[in-house]
Amino acid sequence: MTSRTARPSAEATDQPHLLLISGIGGHAPAPALDSLSRVSTTVSVVHISAWGDPEPVRADWAARGLGGEFLTAADLDGAVTAGLALHGRRPLEGIVTYSELLLRPQAELAERLGLPGNSPEAVTIAQSKFRQRQVFAEHGVPSPKFAELRGEGDLAGAARRIGFPAVFKPSLGAGSQSVRLVHTYEELLAAYRDGRAAVSAFLQSEDVFLLEERLELEAEGETGWAAYCSVESLLAAGERHHLVVSDRLALRHGYAEEGSSMPSRLDAAAQAAAVECADRAIAAIGLTTGAVHTEIALTPQGPRVIEVNARAGGPMPILFEVSAGYDYAAQIGRSALGLAPDSEPDFGRAALMRMVPIPAGEWRVVAQTPKEELLAAFPELVYVAPRFGPGQQVSRNRTLHLATFMLGAPTPEEARERAGRIERALGIELVEAPQPPATSTATAA
Repeated sequence: MTSRTARPSAEATDQPHLLLISGIGGHAPAPALDSLSRVSTTVSVVHISAWGDPEPVRADWAARGLGGEFLTAADLDGAVTAGLALHGRRPLEGIVTYSELLLRPQAELAERLGLPGNSPEAVTIAQSKFRQRQVFAEHGVPSPKFAELRGEGDLAGAARRIGFPAVFKPSLGAGSQSVRLVHTYEELLAAYRDGRAAVSAFLQSEDVFLLEERLELEAEGETGWAAYCSVESLLAAGERHHLVVSDRLALRHGYAEEGSSMPSRLDAAAQAAAVECADRAIAAIGLTTGAVHTEIALTPQGPRVIEVNARAGGPMPILFEVSAGYDYAAQIGRSALGLAPDSEPDFGRAALMRMVPIPAGEWRVVAQTPKEELLAAFPELVYVAPRFGPGQQVSRNRTLHLATFMLGAPTPEEARERAGRIERALGIELVEAPQPPATSTATAA
């Protein structure tokens, strides 16, 4: 563990001491620090170095002149140890993370220090699709019928109970990695073996998979939107605040996510039903603090919970900023201090984040438009982030998307139409590439 302490003059004695746990996934550290600095000027960081070099994050923290300390830890357990030691030197008043992968150390620290936060048990349930399904069944929360898979011997019985087509998925995972629609026992067996062989970015593990009844999420008729949405919530000071319903773009490449848009174009009754379903699910799990991202299937029988995530969905803080000028990340920081939100989002335009999936197969990128040209040609773009360059080989077996970009527009429909034009302008050209040696890795959302 290494430490860098800010100059004492940078600290204000009446400022609460926040700790940000960073290292992988979620809202990026630089904008997260900007948001947290609006809550307090005393913000320490524990950065987990298992996934990469901490020095760029250290530089971002130092550049902001925040009071507190910058610490590194090797892994999740090390982050807890570092946080406890920090609290012994300079008492903490709130623990924040924006990453799915870092929820466990956040919860453990909050519980051990008696600070606001979700219990480790609630976080364990939120991170396990299997545990969620169990809890939803116990509390009568509408969700898909499911069967637990712990070995190949479970597959035949699960197939009989659920039927085909069905959805195979890992209980612990992110970004729709290893989620497949299976039509036969042979496809289920192949999906299970591939799932067992996959290497996860999670340092914690759960050797459980699920077979679930298929909910037809791919498209809502010919609208261009998927038949599911998400509810973005903030839990703070003992209350659940449901801030907005977000739509999803139609799925054209299996279960690889294609993008999200806020605020929703759904009518008021449909949104209210989705919010009520999300509220029941959050209460059943026992979450009490911070951001919650709840995905809801829009079925002919009514809304049904796909999953609850005890953090902000990946792009949500930026979508809130573009659509409503709302600092969601700062409000999450307030929640960690036990404070109620001090503002509500006022949506003045639509914000859309597009995720361009990799087609099935092995490909090599041979051309794409430089992002500087795209930003100049489309002023509505907030950012564009190609994930590969010409000459690189890409495959959905290793990661799901070619590029992501975000834009603002007056309405959701205009945002979707503009996203189509921008996607065409990306100019990404692929050619088939040889199959590499059989390996599989998963990426985090």
